[in-house]
Amino acid sequence: MKLRIAAALVVCALSLTACSNSSNNSNNSDQSNQTLTILVTNDDGIGAPGIDALVNQLIQLNDVDVKVVAPAENQSGSSDKTTDGEVVWTDSATVSGYSGVAVYGYPADAVNVALDQLDITPNLVVSGVNSGQNVGPYAPLSGTVGAAQTGARAGYPAIAASAGLGEDSDFGAAVDLVINWIADNRAALADGTSSAETVTSFNVPECTEGSIRELVEVPRADSIPPGENVFFTDCAVEPDGTPTTDVDAMIKGFAAQTQLPLDF
Repeated sequence: MKLRIAAALVVCALSLTACSNSSNNSNNSDQSNQTLTILVTNDDGIGAPGIDALVNQLIQLNDVDVKVVAPAENQSGSSDKTTDGEVVWTDSATVSGYSGVAVYGYPADAVNVALDQLDITPNLVVSGVNSGQNVGPYAPLSGTVGAAQTGARAGYPAIAASAGLGEDSDFGAAVDLVINWIADNRAALADGTSSAETVTSFNVPECTEGSIRELVEVPRADSIPPGENVFFTDCAVEPDGTPTTDVDAMIKGFAAQTQLPLDF
């Protein structure tokens, strides 16, 4: 009789464990399939090629709702400035025709319009892809970064993504970094545990020769060495050591991931 009771208890315990595991797996599945709302903005304007490249790849992801709210015109270098008084906005679209909203103001205004007037509640704010790397002393001046900071200050995880200045800027490389980051952080974005304490900034070099090197996580530099060009890099030249900052990464041909504060 004791053996039968013990056996029954084991079966019961196994059943409870199985039920618990099944419940956990179901919850994980629900999170992975949850629709993510992604707010996309920039500082180059809604008609810029970088935001178009970003949106065209984001909408290919499963279970995403991409909301585009961006400046009507180029607002590069506007940092996190905002407009005093009423901000005008109108329906618009990217150059490929994806519907969005054009804001007649700064990038930070665009984020505020999205959150406060359009009642968008994003799981993630993505700003970019900017034309021109926002590294070192350029980051605090950037409207791309300023828009991401505005989203993060409101409590939403935020990414700023930037590429080179050339006519053939590799927006796709920057977009790939954003897509990979979303895949790695999707569960946390879905359940609201992804951090908004910093802005994740991605920058990729503009290679005049060779190819972009692997992604490195580095801090923001305070300055740019005299005579160095962070916007164009001969990536075929063998780098002298591992990058130590985001500026150093651009000079040596590496993609860079940097955590930026919400205020400089």
